[in-house]
Amino acid sequence: MSKKVAVINDLSGFGRCSLTAAIPVFSVMGVQPCPLPTAVLTNQTGYPQFFCDDYTDRMDHFTDYWGRLGAAFDGICTGYFANGRQIEKVLRFLERFRGPETLLVVDPVMADDGRIYDTYDEALCREVALLARRADVITPNLTELCLLTGGGYEAIAALPETELLADVERRAEMLRTGGIGTVIVTGVHAEETICNCVFSEGVRLVERARRFAGSYSGTGDLFSAAVCAALVRGDPVGRAVKLATRFLERAIADTVGTGSDRNDGVNFERHLPLLIEGGER
Repeated sequence: MSKKVAVINDLSGFGRCSLTAAIPVFSVMGVQPCPLPTAVLTNQTGYPQFFCDDYTDRMDHFTDYWGRLGAAFDGICTGYFANGRQIEKVLRFLERFRGPETLLVVDPVMADDGRIYDTYDEALCREVALLARRADVITPNLTELCLLTGGGYEAIAALPETELLADVERRAEMLRTGGIGTVIVTGVHAEETICNCVFSEGVRLVERARRFAGSYSGTGDLFSAAVCAALVRGDPVGRAVKLATRFLERAIADTVGTGSDRNDGVNFERHLPLLIEGGER
């Protein structure tokens, strides 16, 4: 029987992000994704305009009906939230479905490049931080790491590489001391490379990839899905992060070569075989 992960995120018709990015990653890695949408959007919010159907009042239906089915999950993976009430719904979901062996991976989607997303506010960020503290694994970018540990993004981002990585480790250990088992800080710009930094019990790892100009929709969703699926299927955290990093590096390089609009996301589909168990490491 295949492993199952509840994937709590929005569904965007265009933009290769959130559920449309996560579902194929989980599937190719041999893990069944069970989507619970927080919102349905015509396209992701980076485009000039979009329509969003907020699913807050429908989320409890998934908890109730999946409960009636006797559903059980090996993992729960969360991403974008439309409002603070949705965090309350997820906490109720965790009470019902998170067992002793259920892995909770939280991508604390809030901000990037030193600024909070337009669809978020400080109150919602506080709610996301509360959820993150319950996680087994979190995957913040550098801006989100700073929000979770007391700010200071501009100062830390300007540090030389050695000092930057030391400050990232210090902040990650603050979160681990608070009870989060594994902190994976993504997208840290260090000279000519981009780093994904892993801090877990007995593990201190910096996985480097080529650094490309600009950013693309959905890369965080692809990364957290690949890490979650790898951990659920039994990969050690170092291998999980290496695999996710190499997968994204290739997908981004492919996309840069085509000159695609960043809002369209990355051309990840042809690189999915890299994630198959037993494939290239």
